[in-house]
Amino acid sequence: MTHHWEALGWTLVHFLWLGAAIALVYRIVDTALARRSASARYVLALGALMSMLVVSAATLVHEEDAYQAAGPIAGSGGAGVASTVVPTAQAFEISLVDGGAVGRHAEGFPGRFTITALMPYLDGVWLAGVLLLWVRALGGWWLIRRMRLSRLEQGPHTLLLRLDALRRQMGIRRFVDLRLSSRITNPLTAGVLRPWILLPVTALTSLSAEQIEVILSHELAHIRRADYFWNLLQTMVETLFFFHPAVWWISRRVREERELCCDDIAVRRCSDPTVYAAALVRLEEERRNRLHLAMALDGHQSRAGLRARVLRILGDTEERPRRLRPVSFAGIAVALIVFLCPLPKVFASFREVPRVATAIAPAVRKAMHPMLQSAEPEPAPAAAPKTKPSPDVAMTGQENATSEPAQNADAKESGHSDYIDEMKAAGYDVDLDKYIAMKVQGVTPAYAAEMAKIAGGKLSADNLIAMKVQDVTPEYIQKMRAAGYDVEVNKYIAMKIQDVTPDYAADIAKIAGEKLSADNLIAMKIQDVTPEYIEKMRSAGYEAGPDKYISMKIQGITPEYAEAMAKVGFGKPDVGQLIALKVQDVTPEYAAQLHSEGIEATSLGDLISYRIFNITPDFVKDMKAAGFESIPAKKLVALRVQGVTPEFAKSVRAQFPDATLDDLIQMRIFNIDANFIASAQRHGFAPLTIHKLVKLRISGILDDGDEQKESRP
Repeated sequence: MTHHWEALGWTLVHFLWLGAAIALVYRIVDTALARRSASARYVLALGALMSMLVVSAATLVHEEDAYQAAGPIAGSGGAGVASTVVPTAQAFEISLVDGGAVGRHAEGFPGRFTITALMPYLDGVWLAGVLLLWVRALGGWWLIRRMRLSRLEQGPHTLLLRLDALRRQMGIRRFVDLRLSSRITNPLTAGVLRPWILLPVTALTSLSAEQIEVILSHELAHIRRADYFWNLLQTMVETLFFFHPAVWWISRRVREERELCCDDIAVRRCSDPTVYAAALVRLEEERRNRLHLAMALDGHQSRAGLRARVLRILGDTEERPRRLRPVSFAGIAVALIVFLCPLPKVFASFREVPRVATAIAPAVRKAMHPMLQSAEPEPAPAAAPKTKPSPDVAMTGQENATSEPAQNADAKESGHSDYIDEMKAAGYDVDLDKYIAMKVQGVTPAYAAEMAKIAGGKLSADNLIAMKVQDVTPEYIQKMRAAGYDVEVNKYIAMKIQDVTPDYAADIAKIAGEKLSADNLIAMKIQDVTPEYIEKMRSAGYEAGPDKYISMKIQGITPEYAEAMAKVGFGKPDVGQLIALKVQDVTPEYAAQLHSEGIEATSLGDLISYRIFNITPDFVKDMKAAGFESIPAKKLVALRVQGVTPEFAKSVRAQFPDATLDDLIQMRIFNIDANFIASAQRHGFAPLTIHKLVKLRISGILDDGDEQKESRP
């Protein structure tokens, strides 16, 4: 066992009381800051957690220095003795004879139990725990990465625009991507350099537009505060000090305060706090089945913790920070005495170790002296007298001397080819793999010189290989430059890959009325945007920039589709509307079917909204059968967004005959179902109204009773 592992073991032992002391100080300060903002309490909790990492690192450095403090002990008995180093930590022992008193003795005495003997087992258990938690953390990271690389559905165009506006308003300069997934039930945020937000698909159908916006504000708050990065550091501290309960307690407080900080930011951006509270309550029922990844909206809290957040958002005045009672002060005083009393002995032991090492040094030297003397080297034998070599010997040596340069020359010639020498002479002194790649692709010094001449400078080996692979010749570069495209080498390679020719560039510029950039040419060639396609779309009245033509081509928009949508009855759609209609698969047949069933739309935007939220004639027919006639268009969207089904409407109307469409929406927002109504009746809340049920759901009174009932055996 090396002294490094022994120092690590002592660091873990000392961290037991150091971590407890930090947790105690944190508890006292946190109690004093109970009425301060969530941001201040979060900084305190995070600082306490990070201080544990700093203190443990300082302890490890101190333990390493303790071995150096003993220093080299000069040996006695001649020059053959170098030094003897006595590890300081080996001097710590517990005497079994003296009833457990701490002593300082040399290792190996009978009847003594050395703490150092436990260090290999302590380090082994700690290392096994760290590896286990590390595998767990890597598993979570792998799930996030797998989800990021999977084919996730892109968020709706209008939602992406709103997210970008929120990002700019909150001062976030980095681009934030938004994706949808059916595998999760709670929003989450991940990524440090390239952050992204993942929304459940059900959020688009169960939450209103304002609720979705405030949830996005919460997730953007995590990104602005770099919470994902701090969460990684927090996970590292949990992994390294998994054995200490104080670490897990403070870490849990960090996550709780982090969510409260983001709640405060989201509420400040919301006109009505009840909107955010309703969104949290709406997502609560699906909490148990969600994936625990990254920055989830609920912070991985229990139902009681989420309910406390809702009450805090609603401004509940009954919640008050608990004050310290005299009993609490007494407990804190006792704990301080328990933790501070051993400190003088601990620091004294640090000073005692070098003196112990010095005290046992004579005994060590006495034991090592015979072994060191026996290890002294024997004197070298006297050198033989020099004699004049015989002619034969001299000739043999001369032949060897003359043959060695010839052999070296042959070896040098066999180790280097003419091609390598030529490429080196051309200025390409690279590794062997690059030489092989250039040789395979037919890169010659003449080709390199010609490409350097036309490019205006020497090219790298990688550029030469890539250009040769794609058959980028000096003639191709000259033609593209003559067409006005004097770009960097990588752009020439990309244009050649996509078969962008000077003729194609000239045709596109002629039909577009302007010269396009190399990037636009490459993108248009990838999407097969031809001059004929642009000419047809212009004939249909759609003159746009290169990006719009590319977007229309990607979505498969044709002049025939544009003409058919113009005949729906809302005028000719512009380019943006045309793309949005095609993305949502809004067809003239769909618009005609809605009209035949009495579902009137006032604009193309209504048709897009109907398609997004799956408003069909069958849905309207079933809602009429449930007793709800003449549903306005906006109400249809609200019903679909909140997940109101005809079956749910029929059951509500059977129990509450006077229920309105707004009542249906409120009941779905607060997840008031038959079980909740039965629980309210069982607790004696009668007569029941929908308004009273909503109040009961927000207060969480019935939730406490249900949880206690479920916990009973």
